[in-house]
Amino acid sequence: MPLDPQKNAIFLRLLSQLKEIDSEFPIQYAICLAKIAQDEGCSLTSLSERTGLALSTISRIVGALSSYRQKGTPYELIEMRVSETERRKKELFLTDKGRKTLTNILSVLE
Repeated sequence: MPLDPQKNAIFLRLLSQLKEIDSEFPIQYAICLAKIAQDEGCSLTSLSERTGLALSTISRIVGALSSYRQKGTPYELIEMRVSETERRKKELFLTDKGRKTLTNILSVLE
């Protein structure tokens, strides 16, 4: 069955929007960003469970998506906040930059 050219074009536009964040923006980062946008305030553990990625991987991705990247420039698309109910729990939220970035990416689908 041939690919739908219109769907393929949309997919390519989505990928080019991700490329605007960083020419080598990993797909795992995009998945985590989308999951955080779906459920703002989620914890690192719940993000790990929802993505199927190891908690250590999630910690590295969250660091890069926030402002705590170890190597390279952080993306500052999300922020971590300490939970008001559990001091040991960190909750994840989009920053204004993250919200704007996702709005631009999702505009491709309209």
